[in-house]
Amino acid sequence: MPAIKNTIISMTALAMFVSSATFANDDTSKKTDFLLIGGGIMSASLGTWLQELQPDWKQVMVEKLDGVALESSNGWNNAGTGHSANMELNYTPERPDGTIDVSKALDINEQFMISRQFWTAQVKRGILHDPHSFINSTPHMSFVWGDNVDYLQKRYAALQQTTLFQGMKFSTDHAQIKQWAPLVMEGRDPQ
Repeated sequence: MPAIKNTIISMTALAMFVSSATFANDDTSKKTDFLLIGGGIMSASLGTWLQELQPDWKQVMVEKLDGVALESSNGWNNAGTGHSANMELNYTPERPDGTIDVSKALDINEQFMISRQFWTAQVKRGILHDPHSFINSTPHMSFVWGDNVDYLQKRYAALQQTTLFQGMKFSTDHAQIKQWAPLVMEGRDPQ
């Protein structure tokens, strides 16, 4: 699986980069095997994962803000997409020949599925509680207009060729889009 391989390579490279880093604190040194920068969901997830894989490693998380999850992980600053490539159009660029490259979207979605499996295992082991407090399936939507509609339709068709995106829907019908996203469509000309 390319997603697992990429995740392991990324984690290993980062671990090698920060491995055995030494930080001064009140004239004493602390050895750290892994430094997590930022107290958001990414550092929390990676730290938990590393604790499972390497329980003997000393981890340090540093956060410059007054609390954790106050910047990118904050609900008001985060689209909440889960980074599953459902609606992030930048993961599916259009090639010069007009076809859509879905390879990055597939990699991103596979990585997200691995994260979900990890969180599920944590819930089953009693480490995490109440999964609905941190992850929920929610409809996602990409809304475009003009020339971008053709791109979105090609993107939809390309992603439908994969198992991971078969539940995706597409419409250019004003009434249907209004059902999905009434506030977005409020006051818009049906043409």
